Amino acid sequence: MKWLLFEEKVKNTPAIMRTVELLDPYFEGEQSEITSGLRTPEDQVRIISEKMKRHGIYNDFPEFDLHRDSDPGFGLEVDDEVVYFWQRGWSRLLNIGDIVNPPIPAKCLYDYFRPGSPENKKGQTIQISPHQRGLAFDIGGGKNLMEKAKRVMKAYQEGTCFITDYLQERINNAIHIGCKQIG
Repeated sequence: MKWLLFEEKVKNTPAIMRTVELLDPYFEGEQSEITSGLRTPEDQVRIISEKMKRHGIYNDFPEFDLHRDSDPGFGLEVDDEVVYFWQRGWSRLLNIGDIVNPPIPAKCLYDYFRPGSPENKKGQTIQISPHQRGLAFDIGGGKNLMEKAKRVMKAYQEGTCFITDYLQERINNAIHIGCKQIG
């Protein structure tokens, strides 16, 4: 690949690799980095932690800090309810509009409205990220997020790269790309 390069830390899958290889020519003249690929549940907890710190809400959820190295399925009693140690912080992120999937399927504890939807997802179970299934990757936006989004949109419309969906993540300055399973 010439234009889309993987950051060293990024974990790859055959589905991601196939899509990136086919998408690469669309990025001619716009060298870009793949910043995220396959993720573990622990990776999702780390991302939630980073986002909580970025928004200044990390210290609002002491159970997170106490158990941040625990298994993501570890639950504890908070306000007479059993929740995962990361669940309140994660739900608060959704509440303030910073969308991130949970490390395991979980109910959102606070009001959560996806952009453009009138439906409140409070109390609904949110599924894991397609990153955890090896079916998504992110391209860092750098200074040209809109340009990169246009290139991904063109590839998606042409239907040649096995892209299932894409999302411009302004908060993360990245383009999230879903890819089709192989086989």
